[in-house]
Amino acid sequence: MKKLSALILTLVMLFAACCTTAEEVESMTEEGPKFVTIREWLDANGECGDCMVLLRIRQIINPVLAIGEDETGTIDLYSGGEDRIIINFTEDDIAEGDFIVIANPKYNPYEGTIEMADWTLKRILPKF
Repeated sequence: MKKLSALILTLVMLFAACCTTAEEVESMTEEGPKFVTIREWLDANGECGDCMVLLRIRQIINPVLAIGEDETGTIDLYSGGEDRIIINFTEDDIAEGDFIVIANPKYNPYEGTIEMADWTLKRILPKF
């Protein structure tokens, strides 16, 4: 678990240092989105304001359901129903082991899951 935490921290730092534009740097000020863990996000019932979550794709169940994880736990990622699939996990270049950054995830209080109806996939960081 410590290795996963160290890897995630390293990726976040690399992401912040290497892959940002001037506009992204400005948006990372106190007024911009902040990174939260799954545990922090669940404890707040998804009410984290303008936030982002960095997750590793642990398992892809089917085209609309995957399991994401970080150092604090796991969460189901639901990407839509039959009428509206936002991300197709089996076709949209996301593989098990990849890291993803999502912004403003929607909380489903009945399931305790992250739903993609209102969130934005910001980055896909392939496993290495």
